[in-house]
Amino acid sequence: MFDKIKIVTGPNDYQFKKLYFEEVNEMIVGVDSGLEYLVDFHKNIDLAVGDFDSINPMIYQKIQPKCNHIIELQQRKNKTDLAYALEYIYNHFDYEQIEVFGGISGRVDHFIANLNLMKKYRFILKDDHHVMYILDKGKYHIENYKKYISFFAIEDVYGLQLTGFKYGLDHYFLSTSDSLSVSNEGSGDISFEKGKLLVIMSEDKKIGAHQ
Repeated sequence: MFDKIKIVTGPNDYQFKKLYFEEVNEMIVGVDSGLEYLVDFHKNIDLAVGDFDSINPMIYQKIQPKCNHIIELQQRKNKTDLAYALEYIYNHFDYEQIEVFGGISGRVDHFIANLNLMKKYRFILKDDHHVMYILDKGKYHIENYKKYISFFAIEDVYGLQLTGFKYGLDHYFLSTSDSLSVSNEGSGDISFEKGKLLVIMSEDKKIGAHQ
């Protein structure tokens, strides 16, 4: 049983070293071009998955000895590299939580595919400017450490209450087509009686900042 499985994937436009901090009982997984972030990583990579068409061949050759297990996929396939990695992890390991670094910017179709994967495997998705995850019905306290926080219904949400945030709600019905809860601010408490809620913490990219 792993406390946390950390998956590093592309596109490679975030600062992994600033996002990552080592925790006990963690598993490190590199997916395709995300392996480039791990070439000088201080410990071995537990699992590498991908067709590796997006990684520099010299870097891939250098990093292979650091990988405890490699699953090399065909370039022609019916799933993304990340989908294969998540499916393999789900079927072969026990874990408390999954974090995926990357997978947000780049191609919009890949990002939407990753949102669909979030519904199935319930992981946290993050890069320099975003953190996102899905909540089931219940009561939660949320510490927002970005400028904005937004809430979207993955399934229609009933009885949504927001307290402590800049904009509150009282027993609101948030449908899947409703964008009322975009660009809220601050931290607070949230509860709802039915549905599934996507939480997105975000901030604007600074002009000239490292990508």
